[in-house]
Amino acid sequence: MDSWLDAAMTQPEPGDAPAAPAAPAGVSTPGDLEAVGSLFNELAVGYVAQVRDVMLELRFGEAEPSWIELTRPALRSLQTMATKVELGELCKALDEFCAAVDTLVVDQAQISDAAKAELLRCYQRLIELNPQAFELGAERDRREPIIVEALLRQVDRVERLTIDKLFAVGLNRLEVLVSANAQEVVAVTGIELEIATAILHKFRSYKAAKPAVVSVRDPVAERRELAELLATLNAQNADFVRMCSAWAEDVRGRKRELRKEREQTFQQIKVVLARLGERDRLAQLEKLPFAERITTLDRFMSAAQQT
Repeated sequence: MDSWLDAAMTQPEPGDAPAAPAAPAGVSTPGDLEAVGSLFNELAVGYVAQVRDVMLELRFGEAEPSWIELTRPALRSLQTMATKVELGELCKALDEFCAAVDTLVVDQAQISDAAKAELLRCYQRLIELNPQAFELGAERDRREPIIVEALLRQVDRVERLTIDKLFAVGLNRLEVLVSANAQEVVAVTGIELEIATAILHKFRSYKAAKPAVVSVRDPVAERRELAELLATLNAQNADFVRMCSAWAEDVRGRKRELRKEREQTFQQIKVVLARLGERDRLAQLEKLPFAERITTLDRFMSAAQQT
């Protein structure tokens, strides 16, 4: 990122066909700063991905102090780069947020309500100055519906009609489904008690296993889980393909089981990708047959290991 910004700030050599008088050496024109600022904003989106994940949990769920401490290196580096492109207000806001982390979070066992409010106040200023990189509400709204539907599809006997009934009465948020009562779900949706109970158990189990419910605390660990799921999906798909060429009497039932197992694993993969913020990649995957999904995911994992 440093090298890209440095290159963008470099003045053209004399004779490079300037359309306007060249600026004095070492002085950036307004046009230069606008172009570099636009580049900075685009790069910052990916650069502060972990920061957004942590603040998503702070605003909408629960975040541990250690998670927030992990945001400081990225924010300090971003502040250095913002200084290069003369984004004074952003530098000031980054400094204020980092100071709040130092004061309110470091060496604390938990985050108090007052500390949470102050951190969110400081972070709001970053959103105002660069919504493209720091916004949270829209990011949550992009991830949560994918996670909710993928979890629902992992529950036995839940079909599209069941999901539509739940969503129609507002049962489409993680926190709602974690805290809902099975009898009340039955009363407002008309679905069977056994299915309602299984749905709520699924969401409570997810919350217990994933303290960060719409994001990730440790992207490396999340990618390890994705690699394990991908290996499982690959094996299941290979079994399904082999079964398709078999002629035994019980083939039809076994194919149905393998198809279901394969789909369940893919739904788990969708949850991981949504938590990693890979919404566009998910949209691409769902258009592909399973063999191509596996190949595409394998390429993604290989690229992630190199970064």
